[in-house]
This record gives sequence, C-alpha cells and structure tokens, in this order.
Amino acid sequence: MTKSNYIFLLVIISLCSSCRMGISRKAVEINNAYDKPNIAHVAIVGSGPAGYSAAVYAARFNWNTVVFKGPKPGGLLTETSEVENWPGKKSILGFELMADMERHARSLGVQCVQDTIESVNFNTWPFVLKTQEGITVHALSVIIATGATPVMLEVKGEDTYWGRGITTCAKCDAFFYKGQDVVVVGGGDSAIEEAIQLAPYARSITILVRKDRMRAAPIMQNRLSQYPSISVMYNVEVKEILGDGNQVTGVMLWSIKDRALKKYSTNGVFLAIGHKPNTQVFSSSVSCDNQGYIKMVDCRSQKTSIPGIFAAGDVEDGHYRQAIVSAGSGVKAAIDANTFLTEIGLNTHNKKLLESHLFMDNRLSGSIKEIRDVASFNDVLAAHNVVVVDFFKDDCPQCVEVEPIFVSIAQEYGHVATFIKVNTQQLLDLSGRFHIYKVPSIMIFKQGALVARYSAINKDQLRSAIEQSTS
Repeated sequence: MTKSNYIFLLVIISLCSSCRMGISRKAVEINNAYDKPNIAHVAIVGSGPAGYSAAVYAARFNWNTVVFKGPKPGGLLTETSEVENWPGKKSILGFELMADMERHARSLGVQCVQDTIESVNFNTWPFVLKTQEGITVHALSVIIATGATPVMLEVKGEDTYWGRGITTCAKCDAFFYKGQDVVVVGGGDSAIEEAIQLAPYARSITILVRKDRMRAAPIMQNRLSQYPSISVMYNVEVKEILGDGNQVTGVMLWSIKDRALKKYSTNGVFLAIGHKPNTQVFSSSVSCDNQGYIKMVDCRSQKTSIPGIFAAGDVEDGHYRQAIVSAGSGVKAAIDANTFLTEIGLNTHNKKLLESHLFMDNRLSGSIKEIRDVASFNDVLAAHNVVVVDFFKDDCPQCVEVEPIFVSIAQEYGHVATFIKVNTQQLLDLSGRFHIYKVPSIMIFKQGALVARYSAINKDQLRSAIEQSTS
C-alpha cells in the first residue's frame, strides 16, 4: 500500500467513525447551546446507585446536574431488605440507602426530578431529552444509568394474575401473605433474598429451581438453614399460573426428571429469574451488545459510542451486578463527563452566559388527601361521585413509582374526581375488604361502588379509566 493510499484509508475510517458516533466534532461547539432552553450541563437518566453517585461527583465538579428519577426511583436496590456489603455499613435497608444517596445529591444542589425520559435525540448537540410530562431538556452531556428490569416468566396465567398473587417484590408484598403458602421462582441470590424476606410472614416458602443446583453464592445458600419454613424444589419449571378467577391458587410444574406435569398449590408466586437492561429508549442511538447492554468503547472508561454520552451501572454491566460496582461506574461516568465538558470549552465565562437557560423543575405537587381511618374513607365515598384511591405501603418502591403518575393525573382531573391515598398497613380492614394482595393498588369508585382496579398502571391507562368513569 502506498503512503497516499494509507492516508486516504485513515481518512475514510475517521469519517466512518464520526458517522457511528452520531454527531460530528464540529457540531459540538459551545455556541450551539446559547439559544437553547432548559440546559443541563449533566443530565443523568436513572436514580439508582450509579445515577446518584454520578450526580454527587458531577455536582462537586460544579456542573448543573439534573437526575431524572425514572419509573423506578432508587432502582432495584429499593426492593432489597438488608444490604450487608455496602462499605462502611454493616447493615442498612436498601430503601434507606437510596434515600440517603438522594439526600446527599440534593444537598449539593442536584435537581432530582420525578419524571421519566421518553425519547432522546443524540444526533444533535446539545442532546435532546423529552420526558413523559412533556418537558424538553437540552443536555450538554448525558449519563445513562437506567439499570435493569426483572424478567417475567411469560407463561399462561401470568398476565391474568399479575397483582393477584404474582409479584416481583417480596419487600412490597410479603405483608399480604401472612400464614399462607408461597413459591419463589429462581435459583440465584435474588431468589434466596426474596424467600428470606417472606419468612417472617408466610407459613411456607418453596423455592422452585429449574436446574439440579442453585447458582446463588454459597454464603446465601448457607443462610437457608436458618429458616425452617423455606424449602427448595429442584428440576422443575413453571408452565402455567393457576387461579380461581380472582387470585392465584397454584402453579403447573414440569418435572424435568419425570417428564411430567404436576399441579402445586400456592397462594402467591414471587418471581426472581433475572433481569434485562433498560435500554429501550437508547438502543437505536448508542451501540449495545446482543443482550441489550450498552457497550463501552474501552474498558477503562464509561464512554459509549457517542462522545458526550456515558453509561453506568446495570444498564452496561451484566456480569458484576453489585450496587457498589454500579456506584463506582457512576463516579467514572461523572469524571468522564467532566473531561468532556472541559474539552469542549465549557469554562466559567461560558457557564455564566448559559445561566439564564438552565433547566429548573418548578412543577408543584398535587394536593392529595391521605385517609387515616375507615369512617373517613366511607365518608369520602359517600360524598363524591368519582373517587380514585391509591392503596400504598410506606417502604414499597413500586408505590414510589406510581406516586408521580397519581399526582400528575390528580392535577389534571381534580375538577371531576376526588383523589385520596390509603396506607394499607394502617388500615388493615380496608385491605381485607377489597382483597388487596399487592401494592400499589389503584381503585376507582363511582357512587360508592368499585368500578375498576389496577395493580400496575401507566398514565394513559389511568387517564382513560377516569374519563370512562366520569363520562
């Protein structure tokens, strides 16, 4: 190859690389940001250990930092009971740890926004992020820390009985299975953790394992001996969820050894069979592997295939899956973002020029009354035509996810319906009266009668349900 041909080849490779990166270096000029509203120096998508660790470091670098908490505020760690491997803490509840991390970030000036990024445009700079609440943010850098989501069985009966005996969160729902028999599906650490969380409540817990052994860490398996109510059944696979039309009554198991189906009675099914990365919004913009995890361009940084876009935590790590590892990668992402912003020329002078354009979350929370006794609940039903109720539990992470949806819809439809909240732990009579086996439970009453109930609902579904009830 001649020298001229070699140089030509390098130019072609460089141009192709720029195409893959989504934006050209020429497009990343600070002048392009001066006419944009809702600027964030660092936009962090996700609020788990990776997101909040990144936020703390980004704020300490003195960047305007915004965390979009997403549909699962605090991440999967909020569904864990005792965290015993966080350095410096012998034991701390996952929910408390994430609350501490958010408070730390807020104390440094980080905006923690209860909203979810719905779409992105990484082909232009500043990067464009649009939220479910209709806000458009222009980000000079982005850290993706959206984590992963539990995998479902995808068997017959799962959709029918979701929220009626099927759940992925023992921390949220164990309370409703006092004195009952339940199963946990899975063979890893998460399955054992779910079973241990259920032990103080359920009469018996059976862990259903597809293989002839568990993949959980030995230390976790050793703990099972401390819980006589927990047993393990190997070489079985759930083929169907059975029920009576209202709630789960059993599962249909396939015995891998006997090659036969058998019915196994149970009142509850807790799923702990793995996770998939939450990359749906980003997969068409940044490079991902065949499992959906975001690819890093090198092993020493959190850089993605697009300059200025970084990823951290379980959204890019399908191997370690540890909170402290996610936190460390969040720190790396923030350092990488700091380097990027410095290199594109975002200095004190430019930051001053952008001050009036910075994003500020000024939305107000809706006024929703919490009902604290049965008599008051009955009075509300009697006094109002349409009543929408959020049955929740204090330490339930899924309840936290529903909260912004409930508040937003209450603001939108408060003139035609009454919105209230009920703490299921404080009002057990109502939990029994309405057969609540999972929180959150959203129920709609019309003229005192229950007309709709949901254990999982998005904004459009709730909006449609209220419109039908008020028409």
